[in-house]
This record gives sequence, C-alpha cells and structure tokens, in this order.
Amino acid sequence: MCDSQLIRFSLRLWGEQLKPQLVTDALGFEPSYSYEKGYRKQLSSGKTAAPKELGIWVFERVVEFSFENELNSLLKILEGKNLKEIDSVQIVILDLYLGLSNNNSVLAKSYECRLDNNVLTQLGDLGLDLRITVN
Repeated sequence: MCDSQLIRFSLRLWGEQLKPQLVTDALGFEPSYSYEKGYRKQLSSGKTAAPKELGIWVFERVVEFSFENELNSLLKILEGKNLKEIDSVQIVILDLYLGLSNNNSVLAKSYECRLDNNVLTQLGDLGLDLRITVN
C-alpha cells in the first residue's frame, strides 16, 4: 500500500439462494458487483476458481471527504428497510476499511470517524452488523 490513506465502505448481503436482482429491486439501486451461488471466476492464469458457496450483492464506495456524510447518505436510502428480511438474504454486513499504513506497515496517518448513537441505532434497525478493518 502507498502512503496515501484509503477509506472505503461496502454494504454486503449474502445468501445461499441469493438472487441479486431481488436485492437490487428491494433496495432501489445497483450493486458495485454481485453473483449467485456457484459463480466461477475466470482467473488471469486462465484457470477457473472454485465455485462460490454463497451468492453476494455488494455496494462499495470509496470515501473522498467524510465517512460520516457518505454513511448518512446510504442510511437515508436504506431507511425503513430491514435488510435481513429481503428474500434470500441471510447475512448483512457494513464493512468499513481504513487503509492508513504505508509500505512498511507503519501507521502513516491518523483518521477519525464517529458513529454516534443515532447511526448505531439505524444500523441495528437495518439488521446490519459492522465490520471494521484497519490496515
């Protein structure tokens, strides 16, 4: 990783019988990528990867300015929905990635973001677990 910071979040929904179009229709916006169970990715080596055990629907966003603003925008779109109630969805996670270290795995910069009680309540109402990765 270079010396620049990378902040990214992604909304991830998985399910054994997940149908990406059903998720897209329920949420009202397109994923960054999605696939159904059994999908086999073609590798650059020309080989084919093992089939995926679960289907997935992912909306990913790189944070340019403010994590809080980006998250609040997403929460407004999702307001009133319980993501685990979407047909065929079994697992839902909001994944927050903070890439802050340089090539030597030394913390190059600090970054602060706030998840206030209102945001945490909204995440809970949506049925979302939060996973945070700091690198």
